[in-house]
Amino acid sequence: MSAHLQSVEDVIENEIRQGCTQRQIAQSYALALQSNWPTNWERVNTAITARWPNSLERIKKLAWSGKCFKQPTSHGAGVTGE
Repeated sequence: MSAHLQSVEDVIENEIRQGCTQRQIAQSYALALQSNWPTNWERVNTAITARWPNSLERIKKLAWSGKCFKQPTSHGAGVTGE
């Protein structure tokens, strides 16, 4: 059995295509920041900006701060924030 390694860029682009939230993309971004895997950050940032033109800085802040891993707070019966 052989494993197929995907680049960070492919993973994040796929997550965006699959409809992941900004918080989920920030989680992948944060994990990539912590890894030593070579990453084409321009390609990643371009993919994020293509999907969310005004949210790259928000996603970066969530990733760099680690806040993307915190559970959203509850705002009533069965409703969560994000």
